[in-house]
Amino acid sequence: MAQEYNFIEEITPLKENVTIKIRIIRLWKSPSFDNPNEDGSIEMAFLDEKGSKIQASVKKTLIRRFANVLEEGQLRIIANFGVGQSIGNYRPTQHPYKINFFFTTLVQACDYLPISLHGFNLVSFDDILSKKLDDKYLVGMF
Repeated sequence: MAQEYNFIEEITPLKENVTIKIRIIRLWKSPSFDNPNEDGSIEMAFLDEKGSKIQASVKKTLIRRFANVLEEGQLRIIANFGVGQSIGNYRPTQHPYKINFFFTTLVQACDYLPISLHGFNLVSFDDILSKKLDDKYLVGMF
């Protein structure tokens, strides 16, 4: 039987056994609270072929397990992950949930998919200066 893939817009905490095909459009490491010289997590923004985006996180204890298979710009198949609420200000995506990697999360290389390298939602400089934009989400100028 062929593998069924979900789209990011279908991800909720109640849905189990979800597998997605994505491009890692942004990847950054957040410093540890205990020691700013150590990595505390790997944070990412994923984009699917429909243009939907979601944040993903790898906690400090799993960085060594996943660091070598996660690279900005790469296409990946991701399975066996957790889903939690995305809360707080300055979130990288507008998706209400975020993906959390577990020890059992599977990451595989993926064949070609027509997914953009960037996924930008551009805003005008005037909108940034006027502070009309919702500060729950990150914005930038290109």
